[in-house]
Amino acid sequence: MNTPDHAPEQVQTEKTLFAILVVALVICGAALMREGPHFDNVIEGWPFFIVAFLAGALAGYLGWTRAFGFTPLFKFSGANRHPWLAALALGLMFSAAASYLNRTYASPTGRALNGEIDTITEGKGDRWHVTVKMPDGRYQRFLISTDVATALKNAHEVRLRVARGLLGFEFIEGFEPSGR
Repeated sequence: MNTPDHAPEQVQTEKTLFAILVVALVICGAALMREGPHFDNVIEGWPFFIVAFLAGALAGYLGWTRAFGFTPLFKFSGANRHPWLAALALGLMFSAAASYLNRTYASPTGRALNGEIDTITEGKGDRWHVTVKMPDGRYQRFLISTDVATALKNAHEVRLRVARGLLGFEFIEGFEPSGR
């Protein structure tokens, strides 16, 4: 017997919204997978990712609760999971969009860092990674192209050109062998 809270139309609407949110989550996840390797080239990339993800998740959760007049509950069943899925999807999308905007609309700073090359490793496709001992002694991994990997193969040091991204986070825009 159907109660007024779970009328057949309401159950179907919940299922439809759930399916739409899952599709959005998959699309946003794919966008982040495509953009994600570029986080390697952001100086202090983890704080950048965390800020973008949490801002998107908060916007998604609050936007869903506001748009649908939903009372926030800490439950993950039925319609209560929709704001959480919206938060996760928007968090992933904000992270991918922030990375893209930060690196696409960047301005050169004229600043460069020199570091000792630790390793150069091949990744998937045309992606290569160089691990560099930074001037402060920490090791950081950067995404590079095949051409850059070839140019750095026999080098011991690398010159890292720094750019200031649109969102204020600096990233490495260029790599070249360095001879001190």
